Amino acid sequence: MRKTITALAAFAVLAGSVAPVTARDDRPSAAAKVAQDYAFGERALLNINNMSLLFKRDGFSARNPLNDNSGVTFPRSTDQVIFQDGLIWGGLVQDGDPQELRVGGQTYEVGTVPGAIVSRGVAEDPSDPSVRIYRIRRDYQTADLRLDAAELLGLALSEVSSADEAAVRGQYAKDWQEWPAAKGAPFYDNDGDGVYSPSIDEPGVAGGDQVAWFVINDLDLGAAQSLYGSKPIGLEVGVTMWGYARTDALGDVIFKKYTIVYEGTATTPDDATIEDMYIAQWSDPDLGDYGDDFAGSDVGLSLGYVYNGQEDDSHYVGFGLAPPAVGYDFLQGPIVPVYTEDEDGNQVLDMSKEAVWNFGRRPGYENLPMTSFVFFAAGSAIDDPELGEYVGTEEWYNLLRGFQPQPDITQPVPFTNPITGADTKFTLDGDPTRATGWNDGIPLPAGDRRIVLDTGPFVMALGDTQEVVVALLGAISSTRLRSVAQLKFTDQFVQDAYNSAFQVPSPPAAPLARLAQLDQTVVIDWGWDPASVEKTEGSQSAGFAFEGYNVYQLPSAEAQLSQGIKLGTFDAENGVTTILGIDLDAVSGIVLDVPKQIGGDNGIRRNLRISTDALRGGPLVNGQSYYFAVTAYNRATGEAAAVTTLESSSQLLIAKPQSPPLGVRYGAEAAQIFEGAHQAGTSDGTVVASVVDPTQTTGHDYEVAYGADADGNTIWKLRDVTMGSDLLVGQTDQSATPLYIGSDGFEIRVSGPPSGMKDWDIPSGARWFTWASADWAAEGFGGAMTGNPNAEWFNATTVTPDQLRSVELRFTSVNEGNDENTYKPLDLTNENVSYAYRYLRGAGGDVPAPGDMTTAATGWDQGKYVINTEGAGYIFQDRVPIAMSAWDIEADPPRRLEIGFLENLQPGGLVNGAYGPAFYGDADNTASGGPREWLFIFDEEYTDPGAGQNTDLLLNSGLYDQPLPHMWIIFANRRGETRFPQDGDSFLLIANHVNTADDVFSFSVPGAEVSDEAVADDLKKITAFPNPYYGVNEAETTRYSKFVTFSHLPSRAVVRIFDLSGALVRTLEKDDADQFLRWDLGNDNGLPVASGMYVAHIKMEQGTRIVKLAVITEQQFLENF
Repeated sequence: MRKTITALAAFAVLAGSVAPVTARDDRPSAAAKVAQDYAFGERALLNINNMSLLFKRDGFSARNPLNDNSGVTFPRSTDQVIFQDGLIWGGLVQDGDPQELRVGGQTYEVGTVPGAIVSRGVAEDPSDPSVRIYRIRRDYQTADLRLDAAELLGLALSEVSSADEAAVRGQYAKDWQEWPAAKGAPFYDNDGDGVYSPSIDEPGVAGGDQVAWFVINDLDLGAAQSLYGSKPIGLEVGVTMWGYARTDALGDVIFKKYTIVYEGTATTPDDATIEDMYIAQWSDPDLGDYGDDFAGSDVGLSLGYVYNGQEDDSHYVGFGLAPPAVGYDFLQGPIVPVYTEDEDGNQVLDMSKEAVWNFGRRPGYENLPMTSFVFFAAGSAIDDPELGEYVGTEEWYNLLRGFQPQPDITQPVPFTNPITGADTKFTLDGDPTRATGWNDGIPLPAGDRRIVLDTGPFVMALGDTQEVVVALLGAISSTRLRSVAQLKFTDQFVQDAYNSAFQVPSPPAAPLARLAQLDQTVVIDWGWDPASVEKTEGSQSAGFAFEGYNVYQLPSAEAQLSQGIKLGTFDAENGVTTILGIDLDAVSGIVLDVPKQIGGDNGIRRNLRISTDALRGGPLVNGQSYYFAVTAYNRATGEAAAVTTLESSSQLLIAKPQSPPLGVRYGAEAAQIFEGAHQAGTSDGTVVASVVDPTQTTGHDYEVAYGADADGNTIWKLRDVTMGSDLLVGQTDQSATPLYIGSDGFEIRVSGPPSGMKDWDIPSGARWFTWASADWAAEGFGGAMTGNPNAEWFNATTVTPDQLRSVELRFTSVNEGNDENTYKPLDLTNENVSYAYRYLRGAGGDVPAPGDMTTAATGWDQGKYVINTEGAGYIFQDRVPIAMSAWDIEADPPRRLEIGFLENLQPGGLVNGAYGPAFYGDADNTASGGPREWLFIFDEEYTDPGAGQNTDLLLNSGLYDQPLPHMWIIFANRRGETRFPQDGDSFLLIANHVNTADDVFSFSVPGAEVSDEAVADDLKKITAFPNPYYGVNEAETTRYSKFVTFSHLPSRAVVRIFDLSGALVRTLEKDDADQFLRWDLGNDNGLPVASGMYVAHIKMEQGTRIVKLAVITEQQFLENF
């Protein structure tokens, strides 16, 4: 074998340093050439979640058919954990053939071939195009399938072309359309007609997000005997595999359902049976480094597993991970009948028993559990059964029954527990996390293991069907043994989910995000598609409500969320922040309530502008790839929920910051604000447009106009004036909630002030009002004033919010004595004295004693101020002079308004026929036992007593229970103990002006422009970096990845690279949206170029550019080994 090593790398080895671990994206892919024909249907993989499994249509499983290496990866895109696995069956076949004992299935040889058995002894032709693997995923139309394509085709992620991704997407579509329901592939029969209709029904099973189906048989004599020398039995096996795109335990599992039908060979008689039949899940696990593995079993869980025999695994150390644990569980074993005696002593099925069958229940049967677990070590005294020879059948039948793989089936050799000395069919059934019982390492050291999970015996008659469901599951924690504990915890959850036919709550649908790749900036936008937002935030599982979004930056395309940094959580403003949930604590190994989601209660956002590299620090660099993910999560609404929150799967987002395309100039920047101009109306509302994605802005003119719906509620619409189309209609939210117009790249925030008081002022004099001891919880002046009586008063007002006006109160001097005349005007002829409508609370009740008044002076008889006792509520008494006037200052000229006030005929009241709140230190002006000296300002022009009074509106007994034209109500107290209103004092009540049908706002958001001048300028920017290339590029992550990058290129370009002699060295063609193009420093023959000067001739539709480039390569030598 021969490989090339750089001088620098060789020096590092000699110096004892460790080379950095390479990411999948940078590894050379020798298999890429093999994958060019795609071979869809011949091989496939399940890879929707944290585990990836390769397989072929003949039953070959868990081994990479491209490089003959391990074929199960966990966590996904890290390292491999299973070298190969398969399903083995065996039993005594009673079909007249002298070879009764037969074993079939798949291990290192495959004893099955593709296709169903169509009649006894006759199978489908494997060359038929319909005899293939069918693989679907629910999100294939919108999902980013680059990583899927890389794993399926054996390519580095950077090698995946748009054609590769399109081919994978197209195969998903083809398999969806041609789903073989007629052959037994499961589907959701949405119209209930029993026939699969791809436009109506949906392929799949158990709510799986990715599902594969194929069918195999054992009729081929050559294939069957290549395994262990047995003849065919005539078994058809339908294989359904599925996985869930989830971030909880179900996201660490691949499910495999085998539907086994005894169809028979050409010579099988009608009465044929298979006696004492067993099924096994066999596996050759290679967890990272295969030389340090341990195996184990948990009998109660029907779980067999592999874990690391040392604290660290050399393959996982490079990923910064502790070794995982991986295992298999018989979620559903074969069914066997359960009998009981009836009253006549006859054997009948016990209908109180139930077996799990086809995601339902089958009375009278039970499922067999794992009936034995055996292991052995490669190269030890107990080794693999012999392939291709019948002795292997005998050895396997002993394994199936829980014995050592010896050829004597009549006198099998048991396994012996070295701790107890007893024979056992369950090897390694101790608990390594507690160091109890028989655990691996005794008597064999860590090494290359085989594990076999068996279930049986049972009987199959010709035509019978059996189902077996196996879970391949993984777990990873902070240490190797904590990974084992996590695996068992996961297995319990998975078994419960399966037993309930996967009737478990689901996370929200994954957000559909898009990227804006800007100059040193990336904008992630997951609010651009309203249908996707509704799908994510709308309907949730029963007992759950949508809560928020998480955004992550990941270190690589293959990294898990746990390896990234959370950039932000954007959750609903509902008082919910930290959500606790039951999980296995990685440190203690105890099941605890731990934080599952941590929000800030700051409100939902659906986009994020990023300009800083959170992983490495510093600004984002143009041309460098960054990896992000967006997830959604929900929360349980019940207090006793077992599952409290679920997070969606993530959409991988690969972003590369860059300048605008050639000749393009964006008209706006991300987060730039454009305020709407108030074209008509008088409201205090605002309209603000904020740019989210500058690549989507249009340069159009927009308009926000108001109106009313059928019920009189204020609504607004957003109109694209340029295009003459409405973008939003019937909107009621005026709280500045951002509404995203994804097609136009901006958010709009429409703000309409609430009804009522906006502010207050003192135009002249000094302030004598205070909110102290006067807080009615109103919207203005510390809760002591309101311009929204509908919300703050006992009954409705006839004044609508748009009729509220700013009012100035102008005062004159009052009697300041602490007696019956307090607050009465000193000069009744003063122009600011108004005759106010006086109302009395408790007018029909007993008059309080003088000593019960809120005053320090000798009291007086309040009864003489009770004029009218008829009616209910706050009863009108009379009109009396008070020392103020009220003016609508928005009228031209200002309009004087009617005034009213309330007195409280209760102990603690201050009834003297004048408006005058007490000093705040003496009384609470809102208490039922206080003065309650409240001022009313009515939306009616002022009248003198006896001359055209507003008697119809104001002279009634209904201030409490009938609508009146209240415009303002003041609950305030007096601020100073000795400070009363004086001549020249004034107080201004400033009104909020709500949006009305008269209000119109307009704005424009500049769009991108293209010009010849910009094209000419940008052509000058085309360059290559680093230049000179001096042995290494900072962006290179391994010694295998050598390149320089051409930048600022248009979507289509041809780059021809010449040496100084004029010889063409390399031709590169570009046809994509990326403005960067890498040259791998190789020539057209794939050989590295020599050091020297090179000239790049770049031809584009927009023009031509010449770039000179110096390349200085590292010294290389060949090492033979």
